[in-house]
Amino acid sequence: MGTVRLSWNDYYDKVYACWLGKNCGGTLGTPLERIYGSEEMFDVWWYPQLQEGGMPNDDLEIQLIWLKALEERGPNIKARDLAEYWLDCIQYNFDEYGLHKTNLRQGLLPPVSGYYNNWFKDCMGCPIRSEIWACITPGRPDLAAEYAYQDAIVDHAGGESVYGEVFNAVVESAAFVVNDRDRLLEIGLSYIPKDSQTALAILSAIEAYNKGMDWREARNYVLSKCYSPIAQYSPVNLGFQTIGWLYGENFADAICKAVNCGYDTDCTGATLGSILGIMYGTKAIPEDWAAPLSDTITTNASWGGIINLDEPKNLDELTRRTCQMGKKILACNNSNMIIDDSVTDLQNLNVADLYATDSIKSLLESPPTRVDFDINTIKASVDYIDHPVIKAGEPKHVELILENPRPVELTADVTVNLPEGWNCEPDSVKNVTIPSKGISKVMLRISVDGTGFINQSNRGSIHIDIKNRPQGEDIPLVLLGGRRWLVSPVNENFDPAVDDVKNWKAVDFIDNVLPVEPYFESKSGSIYLCHYVYCPEDRTGRAGVSSNCPMELFVNGVKVHEAVEPRIPRPNYRDDGESYTDIAMKEGWNQFIIKLVRQDKPVDAHFTLATGKPYYHGMSDVIQCRLPWE
Repeated sequence: MGTVRLSWNDYYDKVYACWLGKNCGGTLGTPLERIYGSEEMFDVWWYPQLQEGGMPNDDLEIQLIWLKALEERGPNIKARDLAEYWLDCIQYNFDEYGLHKTNLRQGLLPPVSGYYNNWFKDCMGCPIRSEIWACITPGRPDLAAEYAYQDAIVDHAGGESVYGEVFNAVVESAAFVVNDRDRLLEIGLSYIPKDSQTALAILSAIEAYNKGMDWREARNYVLSKCYSPIAQYSPVNLGFQTIGWLYGENFADAICKAVNCGYDTDCTGATLGSILGIMYGTKAIPEDWAAPLSDTITTNASWGGIINLDEPKNLDELTRRTCQMGKKILACNNSNMIIDDSVTDLQNLNVADLYATDSIKSLLESPPTRVDFDINTIKASVDYIDHPVIKAGEPKHVELILENPRPVELTADVTVNLPEGWNCEPDSVKNVTIPSKGISKVMLRISVDGTGFINQSNRGSIHIDIKNRPQGEDIPLVLLGGRRWLVSPVNENFDPAVDDVKNWKAVDFIDNVLPVEPYFESKSGSIYLCHYVYCPEDRTGRAGVSSNCPMELFVNGVKVHEAVEPRIPRPNYRDDGESYTDIAMKEGWNQFIIKLVRQDKPVDAHFTLATGKPYYHGMSDVIQCRLPWE
């Protein structure tokens, strides 16, 4: 492809319209957002609620932090860099936000931080923050996809949400140079797996449109193809976003139709507003929609949702800073896309170059359990295979992958360093041959014997000595303790204030899931589970038993909560409307007993524990992996 020019004025106008369109759509949809989807649709055709600067929204706020990260860390920013900004600047703990931050605090790195113990990895937390990556890579959807992938895996690895963010970033980046809607959808779809639920939802919307269904029928058709009761389920919302785009007669009509489909209304409206803003610039956004929002950026900084951030004063400053970063990134990547003071010239644009490459497709196929490291001479990866948890008495397998990008064969010695009393077979490997441009693998079998001790977070390392080469850094090896529970016999009569639990069966669960269905043997009945949590201090907290069956919760022998009706599980840190309660924890060991009652369907239950108001952080400093007498 020859040189393609985008004038600074056009670039600025499209980026400004992107942020303004996002504010319009987000402000339209924010008052309508719910946590569960509804069969009923909305019927709004202008802002149902207004305030100066629009409604504050994490969709935009997190992207302000990503701009800060780009300015401070530079164009080569990776998931590992963004993870630090999550902990430095973001107080939000909604759903996947809180769950993945607990993983980070316990030592896990992306993508494992976004994959492990994350029920919400198919939800909308990352598709909503695609615009920054598109705006700094105008006309380079391949670069936008790489940035979006690095962002998404921090808190959504292995989920449909990764595809949602990549799709949005690709479409938005390509929209700087292409304004053919159908071609943009085709380009976006080329980047994500054809068999994904995200692709199914988008293609279902397109199919409904091509068959002549009206937009309301199209909405129900998408739901019939990839239904979820969770309003934030990413594929459904990507489908609704597409409906607004296909059926919208203009900017306002499009974002209203997307929002009126329901579900995650602020997200669908905001993303579509951004896409249309990039495609057509500020002239496409009606004055009566733009004027009430002014040039102001409204955030939740005063409430503390985001911290340690000097916010742009207005959309003009945000746009200029974004565009300056975009020029820098294009220059760093030797791009044929040139931004200068001349006129826009797209004659040399080869649209075929905007479609996905094999390297991007292989990136999306990377296992969410594998952490990659560049140690200069070689690349090394640690693959936790299924999860990063070690259980007492059971071996845990971890695969070490050594990749040699050099033109000569290399030889390495590998040494594994683990906590005292832990065993690794092999604990050292001599003279590992790594062929030029090739890969060598070492399977590690890790176990803990009677003298060892499992903490909630167990940090080790792998030392790789490459012969006749400079020494690189050791790479981390982090294994978490499981969640140790005692499980009663089915239908046992039990008084939590009096009866002893020590004769119950001890089991180690991997994460927040309580997989008790096998104990019921597909029959109705009740079961008790006992869990001990060591807390380093007296504190208030928030406990939840999110389940699809009746439950009772006892803390230190006292019944603190119950839910008598079946519910739709939504295991976050704060609430689902019925399954959560505030609790008081004492310094030392605290006993949690849960009663679950199976009715006519398999039990789906989860236990979560968080700090109290206002932020509900996960308790990364407590011990849940052993019993008090062990």
